[in-house]
Amino acid sequence: MKFFRSYLPSDVQKHIIREFQILHIKWDEAENLPPPSITCLANTEQNLYFYPRDRVIVFESLEAEGQAAYGANITGPKNKPVGLKFGSDYLMIKVAFLPTGLYRLLKVPMRNTLNKGLNAADFFSSGLDSLYDNLTQLTSYDDMIAVISHFLDERIKEGIAPEEPIDQVAIQMLDPYARYSLLEWAARACLSLRQFERNFVTRVGLSPKMYIRIVRFENAMKIKNKYPEKSWSEIAFECEYNDSSHLLREFRQFADFPPGTLLKKQSSGYGDFPTG
Repeated sequence: MKFFRSYLPSDVQKHIIREFQILHIKWDEAENLPPPSITCLANTEQNLYFYPRDRVIVFESLEAEGQAAYGANITGPKNKPVGLKFGSDYLMIKVAFLPTGLYRLLKVPMRNTLNKGLNAADFFSSGLDSLYDNLTQLTSYDDMIAVISHFLDERIKEGIAPEEPIDQVAIQMLDPYARYSLLEWAARACLSLRQFERNFVTRVGLSPKMYIRIVRFENAMKIKNKYPEKSWSEIAFECEYNDSSHLLREFRQFADFPPGTLLKKQSSGYGDFPTG
C-alpha cells in the first residue's frame, strides 16, 4: 500500500509554507514495494516532519550508526546525503516551507539546522505534544493536515519575522536558469555582499554559493529523471557545468552514488518515493 498527496497552504500560511505532503507506505502487504530505505540527497529545504506511526532511522553517513528521528522533527538544508530507513508502517507528514519560511516562523538561525534533524518540541512553546498525540489517533489524512494547519495558524498569529527583500531573493534563486552574480543577488536584496552572505546563512542555512550549487545539481537530476535518454555530458552542458567531470564531483558531495546509477537508486523525490 502506498499513498501520496500534496496539499496547498492557506492564505495565512502561503507567505512561509510551500505545501503539505503526506506519504504513507505499509510493507506488510503483498505488493511489489521497494526496500524500506532511501537516500535523502543534498537539498535547500526547510521542513517540519511528523512521523505518527513507526519511527524513521537516520544514517548521517554510510559508516554511521543509525539514530531514531524525533516524532516531530525539524530539518534544515543539507549539503551532503543522509540515509533513511523506514519501519513497516511509514507515515510521513511534511510541512515544506519556502526557503526562509521556517526561519520566519521560529526566528532562530537556520545555520543551526544544517544537515540536522532537531526535536521540534524544543522550538514550539506549547501545543506540539498534544498535536502529535492527536496525529497518532487519527486515520483520515485530511484530518491530519487540518490539525497541523490549525496548529501552524495559531503559531503564525503569535507573530512571524517580517518579510525582507532577501526572502524573495532566496525564492528567485531557486530558478536554476537565473543568471546573476552574487553581487547582483545582493543588490536585489538591498544589501552589501557581506551583509547578503551573512543574512542568507542566518535565514536559509546555507551560503548563497552553496545554495546555487545545490539548485543546479537538483536541476541536473530532474532533467535526467524526465529525459533518461539524455547523457550526463549533455546534461552537464545544459546545466552549464564546466564538463561532465565537474558534475561527477558534485555527485560525490551531494549524493552517495555515481551519476550513472541515479535511475536505479531509491532517493528522495526519485524512484518509487515521491518525497522524503
